[in-house]
Amino acid sequence: MNIEKNQEVAEIFGKTGEEKPKHLQFNKMLTFRVVPAYLKEIEKVSKIKGVSVSKLIRTYIKEGMKRDGELTDREDKEFSVGQ
Repeated sequence: MNIEKNQEVAEIFGKTGEEKPKHLQFNKMLTFRVVPAYLKEIEKVSKIKGVSVSKLIRTYIKEGMKRDGELTDREDKEFSVGQ
């Protein structure tokens, strides 16, 4: 029975992206806190640009990584900021 369970777990961890169960997809998420004053400013910019706060933050992260040379061209194409 343990062998079957181990094979099942190995299959799950071998999957990528949306193939994984939701509780395993979030293992590589970044979480951080923003002080209320910064959040208000970020919300203002997101309204001006017509994007969500989340997308704006992801875009800033991606642009910073590109500027710092952290992303190769291939990685840049794979790094999607989504909706």
